[in-house]
Amino acid sequence: MNILQTATFSIGLDLATDDDLEAAAAAFTCTLHRRGLTPADAFDAWRRLDAWEAARFAPEGDPGPRWRLALATARDALVAALAAAGAQGQSRHFVIRSPG
Repeated sequence: MNILQTATFSIGLDLATDDDLEAAAAAFTCTLHRRGLTPADAFDAWRRLDAWEAARFAPEGDPGPRWRLALATARDALVAALAAAGAQGQSRHFVIRSPG
């Protein structure tokens, strides 16, 4: 798997070229920025989902509407990244992670 390390995240995709990964990273970041979010916001939304899942989605642990918007935007950013890399609808191993 080829991995591209940016200042705020790393992204990898099986059978991807460097150009594919750069396009994916740009699409991911651009989608987030157009909606006023950063990659750090996306990673935070995913961590909060994991925490809420660990609490068995208890109503008192619901992160709220702002979090839901961030999570939906993070999902859209992933879809945009895969599309930019030409991998939409394919079964290829994909990873995106924060540096920390």
